[in-house]
Amino acid sequence: MNSPEKITIPVGLCYNLKSGHHNGDDDEEYDTIETIDFLDEQLSSFGLTVYRMEQDNTLFHNLLEKKPAFVFNIAEGRGKTRSRESQVPCLLDWLSIPHYGSDGIALGITLDKLLTNTMLAHNGIPVPKMYMADDMKACDALASHFDGRPFIVKPRWEGSSKGIFNDSVVDSFADCKDRARRILSSYHQPALIEEFITGDEVTVAVKGNEELSVIGMMRISEKSPSDRFVYSLENKREWQTNILYQRASDSIPPAVCSAMRDNAFAAFRCLDLHDVARIDFRIDSKGVPRIIDINPLPGLSPEYSDIMLISKLHDRDFTEVVREIIAISLRRNKIVV
Repeated sequence: MNSPEKITIPVGLCYNLKSGHHNGDDDEEYDTIETIDFLDEQLSSFGLTVYRMEQDNTLFHNLLEKKPAFVFNIAEGRGKTRSRESQVPCLLDWLSIPHYGSDGIALGITLDKLLTNTMLAHNGIPVPKMYMADDMKACDALASHFDGRPFIVKPRWEGSSKGIFNDSVVDSFADCKDRARRILSSYHQPALIEEFITGDEVTVAVKGNEELSVIGMMRISEKSPSDRFVYSLENKREWQTNILYQRASDSIPPAVCSAMRDNAFAAFRCLDLHDVARIDFRIDSKGVPRIIDINPLPGLSPEYSDIMLISKLHDRDFTEVVREIIAISLRRNKIVV
């Protein structure tokens, strides 16, 4: 008598693929085929049947045809709107398909840096002061804030440091206007003028749901130290040449590391995030870590992602870290493997 054939659970792997040719920074957040291959392998290690589903015009049809029980979604979304990261999660929610990561509301809020800053501040979580200019007239109204303090000028809803360059930190209002004009004309969205915190930059990777834990904390600095260092688009593209990555605990006091952990957990819960997120801090002159950005859809590239670097610095096998994240999401969605 033949043994019954093992039934495996069908899952989707949804993503946006880099174009393979220079596209400005339009597909900066998209993934390489090597990352997709890696994630396919990790999902398959759970005994799942993986269907690759690029977020293109065939996605809806593929979801209906393959009927996945779960989707591991890393798609950043199409277009330039602040709702783009919410596109796939909202589609999956509409089709009642459980998925990895935070829902469309959380992704929409966190992509909008002004909304995120406002929500965190309202909940008592330290953030820098922030002002918005949706046109040059609004920018002119901010002149009185320039009293010798530095500011950083950046787009309201971008990721992967898009729109943040080495010259985005400004001391004068004239320079602020120039950078704001660049954002308004090139990115077609409001410019944010944010208090620039000159202290250490640290990114904290958090995983979990009801119970949260820290994967690791990584200090990010320039190999040629500068009090105007920013983790800019140029620096991210040339990270192997320009950037020094260190365990935060090697140089940052334990009390500050504890505060970052507590604030990262508080932000994760305040925004109702799921499974994993990366929370970025700058530490001010009083030793207070202030949240400058939150990424609930962090890159998982085995070649260049921050979570890969964090894992390496903390002597963790990145493959095992990714499998832990997958398992966390499967448990939350009650997918039994």
